[in-house]
Amino acid sequence: MKKIYLSLITCGVLGIVLLNSNAGGPASNGNRATGAPGDGSSTCVTCHNSGGAFGNVTIDMSMKDANGNVKTEYIADSVYEIKITVSNSAGTPDGYGFSMICLDANDNNYNGWANASSNAQLSTSAGRNYVEHDGISSSNEFTVDWTAPSVSTGDVTFYVGANAVNGADGNSGDKAALDDFTISETEGQGPNAVNEIEEDQFAVFPNPTNGLVTIEGTDLGTLVVLNSEGQLIQSGTQGSNTIDVSNQPTGFYLIQDKATGKSQKIFKL
Repeated sequence: MKKIYLSLITCGVLGIVLLNSNAGGPASNGNRATGAPGDGSSTCVTCHNSGGAFGNVTIDMSMKDANGNVKTEYIADSVYEIKITVSNSAGTPDGYGFSMICLDANDNNYNGWANASSNAQLSTSAGRNYVEHDGISSSNEFTVDWTAPSVSTGDVTFYVGANAVNGADGNSGDKAALDDFTISETEGQGPNAVNEIEEDQFAVFPNPTNGLVTIEGTDLGTLVVLNSEGQLIQSGTQGSNTIDVSNQPTGFYLIQDKATGKSQKIFKL
């Protein structure tokens, strides 16, 4: 296993089973293909490693906190957005797939997944929890929210497989491999602590939140809430230091002070 640093970029290739029966995701079809301990010897590489048309497949894995900051370690019980980007060095694949599981230091399954992107899904196989493609994806990017485990869990490892496929309803011509990423636990403020106020930001807490958010460190003009697509969904009261997002769906939102232009990203549980 290897530590994950800064941009969390690796040049290793990844793989996933994309046979006809697994085009909708291996775990959703009762299979496991990540190469993780306990997942068995049959992986994506077993069948999908005969192609040369797509060159090398590379992976970019990033982990961001609720404020959009890239992180290389996790704080217990905090929520992060994990993004997997699958790329190939040659040719034009018909699509991409991936599968990922998280295990603790004792190789026990840890289920922290939520809110997978539209081209991904949460699946269970043999009592283990995965996030994986939901059909062959034309996009090479997949995202999912991940809630870190409790204090003193220690290192966790993400076992990932991905594939670039030619859409020929078989495995010939596809390219696949496996990789894993270990993230360490770090000491720090928990998810309900007041965020450190930077010069161009303000503090929001609790973050993540179930509803009512308190704002500190700005002159508190009219506060607005934008969804992940940048659409205005809610306005606060002029001069108020709180805003209530309890009626919004689970996910990431941006609270913006219209008077100053300052903003902060929050996660609604």
